[in-house]
Amino acid sequence: MGSGAARGYETSIGRLGKALAIGSVLGGLLVLLLLIGAGQRSVAVLFAGLGLGSLFVAIALVAVGGPVWLFLHALGLRRGRYAALVTGLLGLGLYAGVQGYGAGVPTIAPIDTRGWLVGLALKAGQTLVVASIAAGIGLAMWRIAYRTSES
Repeated sequence: MGSGAARGYETSIGRLGKALAIGSVLGGLLVLLLLIGAGQRSVAVLFAGLGLGSLFVAIALVAVGGPVWLFLHALGLRRGRYAALVTGLLGLGLYAGVQGYGAGVPTIAPIDTRGWLVGLALKAGQTLVVASIAAGIGLAMWRIAYRTSES
């Protein structure tokens, strides 16, 4: 396998802007789904979650994902799998960090050992689902941002 530059993937500022906008909205929808999953039913809170979620996802994409992706782009690693990996890991880290109040480890009240282990397994499962959705968002952003040299 080559480094990913064999097909000659190219991008432009316009395509990057569209990809960032779509990725931010998709991230906001993920936040909206998490709010609904947590039992939130207030329409005002859901709209605020969508708006603020989109805003903070945009900030994370630019501040954290941007430098990483720029580095990979410079190395010639421009395939969709790299976009999915970077965005999935970014989502994994952010969601795990939020779950553990910045410590990176989900915190659950140890009522009893079995309940704690089940709760920990559920949190780990949620984190993997969020990371998978984030990877899908990264793949969608890559598809919007990059074109082959031939197209």
